Amino acid sequence: MALSSTDNLVEGKRRRRGITGGASPLTPGPSGKRKLISSEDRDRTPAKRGRRGGARAGQRVGVCNTSGSGTDLPWDHSDLAETHGPLPQSASLFVGFVFMLTASSESDRQTNQPISDGEEEYVQTAPYHKRYTETQLEAGAGFILNDFNEEQCKAAYQSLLITDQHSRTRKYLLCVASGVPCVSHIWVRDCCKEGKLLNYRNYLLPAGVGPDERIVEWHPRCSPFKALRVLLVFEEPAELWSELLMMSGASSVRQHQAEKDSSDIPVGKFDVVVTDHTCPPLVLKSVTSQEVPMVSPEWLIHSLICGERLGYHSNPQYRHDYTSPPSS
Repeated sequence: MALSSTDNLVEGKRRRRGITGGASPLTPGPSGKRKLISSEDRDRTPAKRGRRGGARAGQRVGVCNTSGSGTDLPWDHSDLAETHGPLPQSASLFVGFVFMLTASSESDRQTNQPISDGEEEYVQTAPYHKRYTETQLEAGAGFILNDFNEEQCKAAYQSLLITDQHSRTRKYLLCVASGVPCVSHIWVRDCCKEGKLLNYRNYLLPAGVGPDERIVEWHPRCSPFKALRVLLVFEEPAELWSELLMMSGASSVRQHQAEKDSSDIPVGKFDVVVTDHTCPPLVLKSVTSQEVPMVSPEWLIHSLICGERLGYHSNPQYRHDYTSPPSS
């Protein structure tokens, strides 16, 4: 699949319902309680995180833009300083930090809108202006990476992804895979307003939504695909899937163009095939005869979010040819 931008969003077969238990976005993660509500916001009514249907289940995993998420707002420093905090007074506030920035898509924001009064999962919302937040970080000596770079992230004193909410952008998925903390932009706002470096662990965002439609808290780097030999079969190059697999422990990843004949797919060389409904009949026949599991990219994403290799047949959405039932 083509990915035209580092901020492009990978949309999968997602639907979310209300959480009745288990982990929640405000549940303390491995590093402490997430502080998404600053002291001056405590008297305000927080927004509920609802579960409106996101991308239609069965929709082909594709690329969406992030327009409307603060990436294209007009500049007005006086207004932005009020809502996002001022530029840092200290020119070294973020020294030693390496930052990447991304923004959620319209689909993500719709998914997180309230849909009923019965949902008691709250999350503070705040306006997000990606370019202004980037300016704040740079003014405090933070180093900005335009794209994910694992080597530069490792070399930094601390690397963070800054964004408005958990999402499936390329950067977000790569950071989850590599263990780079994904942090709310509210951390930047509060640091600048208070004039000191606050604990980013109190602002950690979740890894994402798991197969049981529950929030999965951020976790350190895992290797869910350890020693796995993977064949990718898509109409277009799938560099993101390949990168995520290798970063998460796969021993080998081979890409097979969907329009090619299946005669060059060797027997016994692959443990799983990741593909979609475009998988050619000849390839399907060859893989099926070898009894190699075939899964959709949703299996890859959910395994990554959960930090463990999920069962190939544990969810109907993991079928490579899965389509959602018609809306009632």
